[in-house]
Amino acid sequence: MSSIPQFENLTVGAAQRACVEPLKVAGIDAPVMEARLLVGFVLDGGPERVLADRDEVLTDQQAATLKAALAQRCRRVPMAQIIGVREFWSLPFKVTSATLSPRPDTETLIEAILDHAAAPARVLDLGTGTGCILLALLSEWPRATGVGVDASEEALLVAQENARALDMETRARFVCADWNESQWMDALDGPFDVVVSNPPYIPASDIETLEADVRDFEPRRALDGGEDGLDAYRTIIAQLNVLLSDGGVAGFEVGIGQAEQVAALMGAAGFEFLESRTDLGGVARAVIARKV
Repeated sequence: MSSIPQFENLTVGAAQRACVEPLKVAGIDAPVMEARLLVGFVLDGGPERVLADRDEVLTDQQAATLKAALAQRCRRVPMAQIIGVREFWSLPFKVTSATLSPRPDTETLIEAILDHAAAPARVLDLGTGTGCILLALLSEWPRATGVGVDASEEALLVAQENARALDMETRARFVCADWNESQWMDALDGPFDVVVSNPPYIPASDIETLEADVRDFEPRRALDGGEDGLDAYRTIIAQLNVLLSDGGVAGFEVGIGQAEQVAALMGAAGFEFLESRTDLGGVARAVIARKV
């Protein structure tokens, strides 16, 4: 592992360049971009601040903050956890170690749901984490309300904070519940016009092969989908008839190679398959169905 440089008396531009080699040695895929993100963070802004302030000398506090942040990233702590925020659907979301970091692939689910559900009144998000899926949908449906469910109280605190920051706290309610337990739906006050979920879908035996950023620092409970990765889908789909209004739309994010299996589970449960939508990488990432 490359040593972490000292940043005292360095200009912003020099500090950004000094971050690149340690990130490269740590195996970070885009070290130049991530160096810019780290320096922008210590400047209390975004990466654009690096160019604007490139000739300014870092303060002692900024130098110390940058050193600590760089050391964290070289240990493969996720960037979103270091800077504390991740953009999703052009909205800022607070991120902590209690939540998964919102990912661009998940925007595929948002796009597909918006295409198939017209102005619903009530939305349910299962495994809400940061609340990013629910709050992104509510931002597009200003008259809708929603409920986000998570088994982690720590994650729900983050989701509630994100709802407040986005001025949606009166439209989003968050419930601590585990869909593997009996009577978990009692506090939801269903049914809902839209049910969405990005559940745990990594096969248990694959978790150790994930990038260290995910494997070591994101909540295992939000990753582990059981032996074949489909445990959560089976459990949720078995209860979807109660959760979903007649004519309502359900959408799931799925892992690589899981779209056909999840679509088959929904078909076997009596739902009308609408679409399997691919993400920008060509992976079938969202499965959408309707209650008929």
